[in-house]
Amino acid sequence: MLTFLTVEKASNRKFLPLRNKILEEIKSAEGLEVKHIRYIQRSKKVNFEKIAKACGEEAKRLLVKEDVFLPDNMGLKRFYCDELKSRLCLNMAIKILEDIKTEKGINVAVYDPEGRIADGVGGLLKFTESLTVVTRMADIYNAEAMRLMEESGAVLNASRRMKSLSKAQLIVAPLKLSAQLPVEKSAVILSVAKPAVAQRCAVYYKYYFNLSESLFKLLPEGFDAEYFASALYTLYGRYDLGSYIPQAVKGGSAAHTIVSLSKYLTNIASNT
Repeated sequence: MLTFLTVEKASNRKFLPLRNKILEEIKSAEGLEVKHIRYIQRSKKVNFEKIAKACGEEAKRLLVKEDVFLPDNMGLKRFYCDELKSRLCLNMAIKILEDIKTEKGINVAVYDPEGRIADGVGGLLKFTESLTVVTRMADIYNAEAMRLMEESGAVLNASRRMKSLSKAQLIVAPLKLSAQLPVEKSAVILSVAKPAVAQRCAVYYKYYFNLSESLFKLLPEGFDAEYFASALYTLYGRYDLGSYIPQAVKGGSAAHTIVSLSKYLTNIASNT
């Protein structure tokens, strides 16, 4: 059962008679059950052994906020996976290209060393004549390039050369960036996490979209839809979520909608 964990300091008035306490709530919707475990802390130390016992088999894939400390020796682990975000950054890029209003189009590239989105890049080629992909998985991308050429005549170029990204105005990067990409300062990168290394241009990686009303009601207060959806996608095979198109994306302190990013890239293309 998908399990959320929150650790809360007790209100003296509300929990005056209690020591550390665990409260559990189970909700269900769309054939899915989720559990919310609330650890109410009154003492100075958190009883992680008690939490682990309450979490049971879900202890190693808990949905927990990033600022909650979980010790390594108690079998407790925070769930994190960016598989869904890989799809979201690709979906948003495709939608942006669809909305671009310029005859010139824009230069698009993919930085995908691991070959995560090879099966989906054909969607980008609907809106650009050719596409460069920088990857270590050349075999996967070359096979996809042959298929796309036969089906639509679209050209996909797989390369290992980072310099192939230098002229791109929109870069899809479905992984956490650990190296600085050789791109222009005016470019836009859609990625899945805050880069480990500062980039020359703007990087966006936090996606906002609307869950169905019934799924949204399963979310405990303080948890966001993207994190919940990532768990559903990875742990429970809700692959329909991989077709969602984000309405907005954020990176650092800046946020953009599809409309505003489309306008920005249109202006960049028009001035080059």
